[in-house]
Amino acid sequence: MADPMTPAPAAAPKKKNTGKIIAIVAVVLLVLCAAGVFGAYKLLNKAVDVAYAEGNCIDQLNTGSTAAVAIPQPVECSDSKAKAKILKVYDDKKASDAEALCGSVAGAVSFVEITLTSGSTKLLCLGEN
Repeated sequence: MADPMTPAPAAAPKKKNTGKIIAIVAVVLLVLCAAGVFGAYKLLNKAVDVAYAEGNCIDQLNTGSTAAVAIPQPVECSDSKAKAKILKVYDDKKASDAEALCGSVAGAVSFVEITLTSGSTKLLCLGEN
């Protein structure tokens, strides 16, 4: 039995885990930021898919032999700015494929190639709105 007059041994001081806690919080924040960037990237590409979908309209219709300098902007088909209707969309196709692909689309009079931020392309076959 312990002697009541002898003090109990002092408990060892607790180690501070501040460094571990900061490291864990930093890793969690890094993972959350990476997930947010990935989600935003996917959402942006999905928005482009929706904006340049078949049946939608854009503000340009190039029928000349020169390429357009400005990127066509999606607009409501009822808007007075709507010049062309997207008749067909081909993913990962280039302007060099347009004659073969858009030539078989009924009503197509023009095309435009859009390059996405991911580096992939969309070929839009266009008709008059």
